[in-house]
Order: sequence, then C-alpha cells, then structure tokens
Amino acid sequence: MGKKMRRKNNSKNLLLAILSGLLLALAWPTYGFSPLIFIGFVPLLLIERDLVQYVRKYSWLLLRYSFVAFLIFNFVTCWWIGKVALAAGLASCLLNTIVMTFFFQVYHIIRVSIYDNKSYGQWILIPIWICFEFMHYNWEVNFPWLNLGNVFATSIKLIQWYDITGVLGGTLWILLVNVFVFKAIDKWYRVDKQYAILGKRLLIPLAIIIVPIVFSIIKFYTYKEEENPVTVVVYQPNSDPFNEKFSLSANEFIDRLFIDMQDILGDDVDLIVCPETALQAQLWEHELDNSPYIARIRKGIEAKAPNAAMIMGASTYKLYKEGEEHKPYTKKFSNHEVYYDAYNTNIYIDKTNQLQIYHKSKLTPGVEIMPYIRYLGFLEKLALNLGGTVGSLGYDDDQMPFVNDDMSIRIAPMICYESIFGEHVTKFVREGANMISISTNDGWWGNTQGHKQHCAYASLLAIETRRSIARSANTGISCTVNQRGEISNATEYWVPAVFKDEINLNCKKTFYVRYGDYIAHISLIILVALTIVSIINGLVLKRVNKKMEK
Repeated sequence: MGKKMRRKNNSKNLLLAILSGLLLALAWPTYGFSPLIFIGFVPLLLIERDLVQYVRKYSWLLLRYSFVAFLIFNFVTCWWIGKVALAAGLASCLLNTIVMTFFFQVYHIIRVSIYDNKSYGQWILIPIWICFEFMHYNWEVNFPWLNLGNVFATSIKLIQWYDITGVLGGTLWILLVNVFVFKAIDKWYRVDKQYAILGKRLLIPLAIIIVPIVFSIIKFYTYKEEENPVTVVVYQPNSDPFNEKFSLSANEFIDRLFIDMQDILGDDVDLIVCPETALQAQLWEHELDNSPYIARIRKGIEAKAPNAAMIMGASTYKLYKEGEEHKPYTKKFSNHEVYYDAYNTNIYIDKTNQLQIYHKSKLTPGVEIMPYIRYLGFLEKLALNLGGTVGSLGYDDDQMPFVNDDMSIRIAPMICYESIFGEHVTKFVREGANMISISTNDGWWGNTQGHKQHCAYASLLAIETRRSIARSANTGISCTVNQRGEISNATEYWVPAVFKDEINLNCKKTFYVRYGDYIAHISLIILVALTIVSIINGLVLKRVNKKMEK
C-alpha cells in the first residue's frame, strides 16, 4: 500500500510541477496572460507541503519537481536565445533553471528547519526569492530577464506604483498572492473541503490583487507630465547583424544614415539616437578627437541639424600606457607587449569639440563578459563570437549622464541589456539625468518574443524613474516611451525606419530613484536572520535527538 501511495503521489506531483512551469511561462509578455502569475507558484508549494508531510522532513525529491517546473518556465519563455547560438540558448536556460531550483530548495530547508514539518512558513519564500532576483542584478552571471515583476511589462496600468517599489515590488506582490492562495487551498483540502469556505479564504489574496491595481489606475490617469519638450530623431537602420552589419564600412553607414534622415532633420532637432555598435570601425579612444569618422558625423550634423547632438553606438578601445595597471578583462596583442581594453560604447557627438563617451556596464554573460575571469581565466576561450570584439569587455564603474552644451538635457545612455537593470539606471538619474536613451541591437534573436519583450521592459524603466525614453534598435522595435510607460512610434521588425517625436524632460526623483532596491536590502536582512534561526534550530534538534538515543 505504501509503495502504491508513493507512486500515486509521484505522478500527481509531476503533473503539479508541469502545471507550475506552464502557468509561469504562459503569464509572460508579450504573448501571455499576466494574471496567471498569481497562482504560478501554488502547485510547487503544494508539492513541497506534500513531500514534507508524506515522505520525509527534508526531501531532496523536491529538487526533481522544482527543476521540471523551472525548466519549462525558462525554455518556453527564453528559447529564442538559441537563435544567436544553440549552445548559448541551452546553457542560459539550463543554468537559470539550476539557480532557481537551488533557491527553492533553500526555501524548503529553511522553512522545515524553523517550522518542523508543519504546514506553516510559506512566507519564507518571499525574501528568499527576492534575494535571488536581486543577485541576478548584481553578479556576473546576471540574467534578470525572468524576474517576476517584469511580467507586467505590457500591463502598465496595473503597476504605476513601480515608481515607489521598482520591479521587485511586483515580485513581492506576486509571491504574497501565491502564498495566500496556497494557504486557502491547503486549509480547504486538509480541514473542511467546503467550496463556500474556500471562496471566503480566497477573498484575502483577491484584495491583495485589487487594492494595488485600483491605486495604480488612479495614479495612471492622474499623472501629468510637465511640459518640457525636446525633439528627438530615432534611427533604425535594419542591418542584418549576422552579415551586413559587419561588412558595411563606417563611411557607408554614415552616408546612409544622413540620407535616410534627410527629410526629417532640421533646426528643431535636439537629439539623434542610433543603435548599439552601429559604427563599425576600430576606434581608439586616445584618437577619437581626430577620427575621420567622428569628423564626418559632426559635419553631417552641422549641415542638417545644427542644434542637435547624436548618440552613436560603437566598439572602442583603450590603449594602456607602459606601467599602467591592468584590469582582469585587459587583452594583449599576440606579438607585442602592448595591452588594451575593448568596450561596447555610446559616443555623444555635438557641435562642440568635446566628445562624451559611456562604456556599457551591465555586460551580457557569455558574449561580452566571461564571468569571474579573474578566477576562471580559461573560460575566456569559450566567449561567443558575434562579429565584434570576442571575449570580456571593459566597463565603467562610474555612471554619469551625457550633458548638452547648455546643461538643459541630461541623458542616461543605456546600451541594450542594461535597460532591464532598474537600480543601475537610477544612478544616472540621481546624477541629474532627465531622460533616457536606449541603443540596442535585437536583431540577433530574429522575429521572436525576445525583441518584443526587451522593448516592453522599457515601459517598466520609464515608470520606475518617470523618465521619457528614446529607444533605437538596429531592427525592431524602435520607439519612444512616455513617463507613464506608454509606447509610441513603435517600428516594425525588419523594416528600415526613422521618426521624429517630442518627449518631455523630467527632473523630479521618484521614491525608487532615491532609495533603489530597498525591498531587496530588507529581504537580505530577513534571509540572514532566517538562516541563523534555522541553523540554531537544527543544532538544538540534533542535540535533542542524541539525548533521546541515549
């Protein structure tokens, strides 16, 4: 009888794990139904409770089921990474699955250590999962793409309060609802099994859902942008990243750029935004002021938009002087004792002779940075070759906005992947940035959900910071985003495009800008306290068990 019950429970739990993975995946933008996220963890919580009560106190069987759930979640939502390289896609999804599984097991161990085998303590999942997502913002294997709060990127009327909490506030909201739904179902299943009572218990999670939504909708319709317009031109060249982009010469690209924009450039234009690494040339930073390509761009601006500045994506290089200290990512010429750093860079070019440069700081693992190469240098050989510089790039430690000549326009110049790191962007805003530009190349992923999700995440950033955004993609989707997160002028995929728009500057700092991911910092304190309590409880129980054995 026991073996039959074990097999029955295994089958039921496997189905619950599959259900959990599908609920999480089918909630995701830009194809899913976001409210499913409010019950996505419930099947996993039911499995965990089941294993604790009917199998053993600490159940390593949970690893099997949580791995299945998170594997489905990762592969259904992020399979498109494999369009760049199949191995990269498999590795990214598998690694993130393993990390998610690890943190869910940590939750299980701490919960059982503190609450023994009772059906209490599911709230412990909340600070643990928030710490996991915060880690994804800050370690070198960063992948915050599937942080739960991102799920509402296309439901902006529901999350206007992200200007207070940031995306992690959405994660807190989601997990809180999941825990209360689990509590209601668990109590109903174990005690009374009356649907009327279950309905009453579900009123609490329903209220937790509704109250923030009502607050958000009111905030959405009452938020008014101050009239402080700048005119931006956004350029989408639509180059094939696998072929044309790296065969088109820098001079050809510059000529094509000004031909494509000639009908909309003029004295009224304040800023022109171009994509990531659009200018394909070997640009040494000590020679930038004398670069013929920069001179060519400056000449075009002076002729067609004399009051404008241009943000141009490029690959740049810093040459080390003799005796200058090297960084972990510093490279060496094969035949000479000469060292250099390579950067993914945005260059700010205007009518003055002073160039401003920003190096991408949140680098893409496996492509732009091999994690922890200072300790694992052999991994550098595994870097993906996407046509630019191969291996780990350099990055900036300081975050400073681009500033126009009269100091009125101050731009946070985000590059690609950086646009989903909210707290990173707040550093620019605290330094005075009153708008955001995003230069990206989403063509690597093809016409999949990847480029659509990346664009949608810009809405989250606009709400968190209350900054308007001008977004230039190499190919689809270029757009502007207002301070409520509404997207305008969205271009189509694989269509060359250029457009002009007015966006408003904003100098006010949101609560989130001022205090960043404070929810994560609080969660970290709670997690440390929980870990200490669980260790103490474990030691006490061990002593008690030894005494009982004697």
